[in-house]
Amino acid sequence: MNTSSKWPVLRTIRWVSWALVALVVAILVLAWAQKAFLTPAEAKPYATPFELTDQNGKTVTEQTLLGKPSAWFFGFTHCPDVCPTALAEMAQVLTELGPDADKLTVVFVSVDPARDTPALLKDYVAYFDERIVALTGDEQQLHQMTKARYIYYKKVGDGDSYEMDHTAGVQLVHADGRFFGTLDSHEAADVRLRKVRRLIGG
Repeated sequence: MNTSSKWPVLRTIRWVSWALVALVVAILVLAWAQKAFLTPAEAKPYATPFELTDQNGKTVTEQTLLGKPSAWFFGFTHCPDVCPTALAEMAQVLTELGPDADKLTVVFVSVDPARDTPALLKDYVAYFDERIVALTGDEQQLHQMTKARYIYYKKVGDGDSYEMDHTAGVQLVHADGRFFGTLDSHEAADVRLRKVRRLIGG
């Protein structure tokens, strides 16, 4: 077979390969979409033990936040973009829920306890929505809590200007502490709202 006669075959193989890749991606996306929410039988406990301090200086444990569905975001007040964006989106969700917002607790957990004092957190979350519960605490408590909830965080840089690399998604939790699903910053606002309404049963 000469070189010119090979090209159609090579092109066919290439197109078939790309088609297979596209098919695999489509299957994975479909599988992810079907697993966006867990059934009651699949949902696992999320309310693992912890003891942290809220923005008002009060002690908060895993038991404190049971009884109402919740949305959890882990970040830090010096975060330049991801954290304020996520909190602004959750504040918008609370606004759009209207009276149903009382059925949801939005929780912001600091992964930078060295800088994020209760007083600083109080001013920070109030800028977005005063209904947001902000938590901080000692490093050991934070480490145990985030490990149990599959949250990653790591200090990046030195000196006072360091940043924190961390998981960026919002985790949704049932009133009884079972994991429900997640919110992604790349989702459309109406998608986030529908997910939250499904969580609170509204």
